[in-house]
Amino acid sequence: MSPKTIARILSIEQEAVKIHDRAERFATRTIKDAEQAAANLNEQTLSQAHQQAQRIKTTSRKAARAERARIIAQAEVAVRRLEELAAPHLNSAVKFVLDQVAGRE
Repeated sequence: MSPKTIARILSIEQEAVKIHDRAERFATRTIKDAEQAAANLNEQTLSQAHQQAQRIKTTSRKAARAERARIIAQAEVAVRRLEELAAPHLNSAVKFVLDQVAGRE
């Protein structure tokens, strides 16, 4: 082989090493960038999930309070209705109990 050919082969090998080194640096940088992007996306997704959970929790609390108020109002109406139904019979019920206690029939 001629010295020129050997020099050309060495030059090509050196260029190949440089290209390989650049490719490795690029791959390392690309992987690092991808990992950072994934971490950022993960953080953003978690933040959005927490915000959504907070919105759901707030909405659920409001709905629960409204339902509780509705149930209490409904129960109060039922109690008033029962009191109104029982009121006319109260005097006779009291008289019956007193008669039983006193031994009268």
